[in-house]
Amino acid sequence: MPRQFRTGDQALVRELNRSILLQRLRVHAPLSRADLAAATGLNKTTVSNLIDELIAEGFVREVGHDASGGGRPGMLLEIDPDGGWIIGGEISIGRIAVVVANLRATIAWRREMPFNKEATQETVLVLLETLLRQAKEFAQSSDYRLLGVGVAIPGLVDVRSGVLVFEPNMGWRDVPLRDWLASKLRLPAFIDNDANAAALAERYFGAAQDIDDFAYVVANIGLGAGLVIGGQLFAGASGYAGEAGHTTIDPDGPLCRCGNRGCWERMASQRALIERVDHALQAGLPSLIPSSVNGGDITLQAILDAARQGDTVARQALKETGTYLGIGIANLVNLLNPQMVVFGGSLSLAHEFLMPAARQEVADRALSELGCAARIVVSPLESDACVLGGVALVVHDILRQPHLVRRTRELPEPEPAQPDPAAVSPRASISLEGR
Repeated sequence: MPRQFRTGDQALVRELNRSILLQRLRVHAPLSRADLAAATGLNKTTVSNLIDELIAEGFVREVGHDASGGGRPGMLLEIDPDGGWIIGGEISIGRIAVVVANLRATIAWRREMPFNKEATQETVLVLLETLLRQAKEFAQSSDYRLLGVGVAIPGLVDVRSGVLVFEPNMGWRDVPLRDWLASKLRLPAFIDNDANAAALAERYFGAAQDIDDFAYVVANIGLGAGLVIGGQLFAGASGYAGEAGHTTIDPDGPLCRCGNRGCWERMASQRALIERVDHALQAGLPSLIPSSVNGGDITLQAILDAARQGDTVARQALKETGTYLGIGIANLVNLLNPQMVVFGGSLSLAHEFLMPAARQEVADRALSELGCAARIVVSPLESDACVLGGVALVVHDILRQPHLVRRTRELPEPEPAQPDPAAVSPRASISLEGR
């Protein structure tokens, strides 16, 4: 269905101008009203009126006087980080994370809950609802207003309809996740692919705040990419751009759950790393890492602990994973010519062992003119990139359409769902309030 545009609408013009001012403050604050008028081309009266509205609504605050110029000093402005709280969520393979954060992504509350990888879709959503309700209760116990909820999830997401179309690792299809979130929390709700959401988090809070063209590579159990081109998240013709994890690296490689062979995800994800270690242990190679047969599941942390003690199996598996990571990054560099490639997700915790091999592959395989232009960096958000991506989805909407929050009213709460204890991993949930 074609998008309906509003034309000749004064309310739309006002909304766009408010968005322009917020975007300018996000990047260049602190600024005075006169600075904003000069930078945007809006007249001073318009700027002053709109800023007064944004201050009244809690999105902007005054932070002192500008004494840099002559004459009467102007009042400096910035986006108020405490203008409200946002609930951010992440569904990944075997784990749910939920945070409450402010407009600068400072986390005030968090919970994480592992779940059995065989858990049903219904069970996982009940667990998610439980954590989201706890987050909402925490936020409502304070004086801050709740601005919305955003959830990042792997797979193909139709952002316009809010439907998770397909997630191959969990086998989910056609899940109306945005409507489900809105009905459960009675808040503005947003969902997107985890790589896209994490790319927005990087754009607003991380390493790419001043970068208009970059690729964000997220490696968890799966692997994907979020693409920002010309300062905008690139969605593609159908809205599914960025499925770099399912590009072919080795046509004779292992079978991927998407049905292809040798996908980048199968060669360079956390799952790929763990499988390499497991194969080495099953072959009888000596290692400090407990075998999956005798010691339970192999974890990323166990591999890192062993690697830092010089374990050969761990270091070789990390080097091979880093090599395939670099091959895929080189492909992105050659295809997109980005200013930056940001590497994040849970696997980025192993960057000290992965990145030397990855950077060498990029140096060897990317065209020199393109490779020299692209900085390859590790995300400062690390494993929080996707859950903060949920926060970024709400921030992104506020910056584009700041009127939405003021007009939104919470509806009566439905009855909360009860989680199935059998579906929860025996590991305890994590509470880090105030982190």
